[in-house]
Amino acid sequence: MKNILAAFLILAASANACIPGLPDFMKLDKTTAAAAARMHAEMDFRMHRYRCLVFGKRAADSPFDQQLAKAGVRVKVIAGCVVSEGIIEGARVYNEIMREKLKARLGYDVFDENAQPQTESTK
Repeated sequence: MKNILAAFLILAASANACIPGLPDFMKLDKTTAAAAARMHAEMDFRMHRYRCLVFGKRAADSPFDQQLAKAGVRVKVIAGCVVSEGIIEGARVYNEIMREKLKARLGYDVFDENAQPQTESTK
């Protein structure tokens, strides 16, 4: 319960975070980042705001990014090459929750680069 309350307070205070609508994971420890990410993923899913959080040097608009976009998932860069445990854990937990919820809603794993959407002929 303490972690949930702490995460809520962090989310409320994150209005000045570098990524609008997301906590500043860089400043969070691993445990707090996980709690904040869990709450934020749940809230985003309820609001039909689907994201995949990424960090580091990566190709923009890759085929994987395009696959996510077709499913209505926005790729959101939350950090560059300099990361903290908070960024790594926050992205991991957020993406894990979003992945499971989207899999249940869409019927396939949109985060799997080899997965294909279910069509009427494959159901």
